[in-house]
Amino acid sequence: MRNFICSIILLFASLASFSQESGEVVRDNKVYKIHIVEAGNTLYGLHNKYGVEIDDIIKENPEAANGLRIGQKLYIPTGQAPTYTKVHIVEKKETLFGISRQYNCSVDKLIELNPGVENGLSIGQELKVPDPNADRTETVEQADQRITEEQDNKTEDSVRYEVDFSDSVITYEVKDGETLYSISRRFMVPVKKLIEDNDIRRNKIKPGQEIKIALKKERIEKVEVKPIAEKDTIPQDTLSPTFEIKDNYNVAVLLPLRLQENGDALSGMYDEDTRLDQLTDISLDFLMGVQLALDSLEQLGLNASVQFYDTRGDIERLNSFFESEEARELDLVVGPFYPNLIEKTAEWCKLRKVRMVAVTKIPMKILKNNPYVYSVVPSELTLIAAMAEYVAKVHYDDNLFIISSKDDETKSRIELFKSVYAANAREGASKLKLMGVGNSSGRELFNAIDEDTVTLYICLENEIKSIMNFVNTLNAAKNYSPRVSKAKVYLVGTQEWLDYEAFNSYYRNRFKFHYSSSNYLNYDADSTVSFVKHYRSKFDADPTRYSVHGFDVMLQSGAKLLLGLDRSNGIMDHFAMSTLRKGHGYENMSAFISKQDEFEIHLLDIIENSDYIEETSAGDNQ
Repeated sequence: MRNFICSIILLFASLASFSQESGEVVRDNKVYKIHIVEAGNTLYGLHNKYGVEIDDIIKENPEAANGLRIGQKLYIPTGQAPTYTKVHIVEKKETLFGISRQYNCSVDKLIELNPGVENGLSIGQELKVPDPNADRTETVEQADQRITEEQDNKTEDSVRYEVDFSDSVITYEVKDGETLYSISRRFMVPVKKLIEDNDIRRNKIKPGQEIKIALKKERIEKVEVKPIAEKDTIPQDTLSPTFEIKDNYNVAVLLPLRLQENGDALSGMYDEDTRLDQLTDISLDFLMGVQLALDSLEQLGLNASVQFYDTRGDIERLNSFFESEEARELDLVVGPFYPNLIEKTAEWCKLRKVRMVAVTKIPMKILKNNPYVYSVVPSELTLIAAMAEYVAKVHYDDNLFIISSKDDETKSRIELFKSVYAANAREGASKLKLMGVGNSSGRELFNAIDEDTVTLYICLENEIKSIMNFVNTLNAAKNYSPRVSKAKVYLVGTQEWLDYEAFNSYYRNRFKFHYSSSNYLNYDADSTVSFVKHYRSKFDADPTRYSVHGFDVMLQSGAKLLLGLDRSNGIMDHFAMSTLRKGHGYENMSAFISKQDEFEIHLLDIIENSDYIEETSAGDNQ
């Protein structure tokens, strides 16, 4: 094996700035003011300052939902920019998601430009899309450069804001479509507080109703300050660690290459029956994807020494590496794969204050009290909650049932699903009804089917025997009477069901199987086709999903953590990193919602949300 030590060139500039408002930019045909957060800033204060709803600020800056931090850059939407569009002709198998990535815009933007396309595309259809070549005002990149230059010209003296809070009560008129939950988010007031202050019964409000909202009103004054002596500062490493900007970074990628298990293949003395060890095969695919990402990071300006280390899946070998001279200079660790090695690596990174990117699904307890860990694969809780939010958004007026269970873990999933659905359901939405499977004839499930609308059955079991008992009973229900043979009956399950051979394509297609997953790979997308061509030219081989995952993870992590650049959209992964609370690690809070229909997987939506995760979910039981 060749030595995978890479040196790359760095052109890294700090994006930090302490001026409060720093010009305007245009992004996706909208005008944004750039606001750099200072001490005393709050979401409500920004709402007052710019006349922009709090929900709109959070929508454009999702991380702000977890609280503001000094130096944070926010994009405040202030109006629609002049429309610069071109026409895109829809081709076979294209989706809104694929087209949005092609033109570097959101799906919502495409729907805004082309009302009605959310109901489906047709071949040859003309779509308005943002024109990336249009002459516009200052771009985000230009603004970043300007802010950096302004910061370089600043003196060490700065300003801070003293904030005086006083209670304030406003009267608010409920608008059409609003719920207690949406109002609570807009004004950052708990739902329970709204109910108590307004004597609201059954959690019901209606358009035109006036309610009282108790909130904090802030008065902000500029105060000149001198730099604080180092001895007076309070270390924040255990809550929100900061990281030194360097001219050169040291990165380690830890993989179970298990070279000693592949003597024949690596010696060149092999025949048609020679195979790499399975973990070696996966690790090499991942590694080659990482290498392509390093090529891209070089073009972005990263200067780093990257070492690929064969852990062999052995804890003692990993310990030896962490005790070596090379490990002492590390700035970032990517991997490893084995669960026990992941936990050891997380402990070491916390002790050494080195960031770690976990590339496989990990227990949430590893994120607890360790702000140095970044889990790029969403947890089971995140996937379930994302599906619940999707059902609340799309199937709010359908016939909804969730299947009960005797299994304690499944009961926990059901409670999470119900709570997230309730939090996101609009006024008057369908109730989520709990029901059992019933006997094998399917009569109970049959009686629940509504012929005039979609009947959605949600089953959160992960044990194959329980899954197939429900699926076979649902199949019997569909066959119970010709009266419901054409009724729309959909099935929602978990990503794990795809691994079960018994849950075959017949069932998946008959019930339009819906599931939430950590990734989605469209082989026909331009980005995928381009990646495959690049991969083939470099390695003379076809990439696997592990290759694509390695590319996405390394490109996003290197760009975000080392260069401060946003690369949230990968080829098959999407990244919405969020911390459960200060002092904890970061989890990818995004999920792909897909369904199988006509023997093909169709992407329905990408959900990003962290509101449903309670602080206790980072506990030891997960």
